[in-house]
Amino acid sequence: MKITFVLTGTLKKSYLRDGFTGYLKRLVHYCGVEVVEIKDSTFRKKASHEKGLKEEAERIEKRLAGSSAMRVALTERREGRSFTSTAFADFIEKRLAEGRDLTFIIGGPYGLDRELIKKSDMALSLSAMTLPHEMAALVLAEQVYRAFTILRGEPYSH
Repeated sequence: MKITFVLTGTLKKSYLRDGFTGYLKRLVHYCGVEVVEIKDSTFRKKASHEKGLKEEAERIEKRLAGSSAMRVALTERREGRSFTSTAFADFIEKRLAEGRDLTFIIGGPYGLDRELIKKSDMALSLSAMTLPHEMAALVLAEQVYRAFTILRGEPYSH
């Protein structure tokens, strides 16, 4: 299995980038890992948000064209599915059994384009609370790592 993390923009805060990278280094013991950074749009006025999100979505779609991986778009909205850590491990285990790769798409500060979320195989909500996009990347990487430790019965997951 290969897990791809699509990040809109870069992780600028070093403590979040270091944490994210640390979990990626742990994850390579369980699966293939790829990080794809997509250029984020500049939002100068509130009216430009929708246009910018569409531009980001186009860049994401272009980068993922031809991929058969299951696309999971992160969202803070209610349409996003939420999991306990154990249920998330079960979700990953099912993808392993199917032999299907996973691509997690993380938006920038303003989230993801609504159409991109709708086109994805699944919308995922990490929390009912809003998380900064950089922190969402770190939390997701940790939960993916935790899922593999749960599946292997390793002590990290207690």
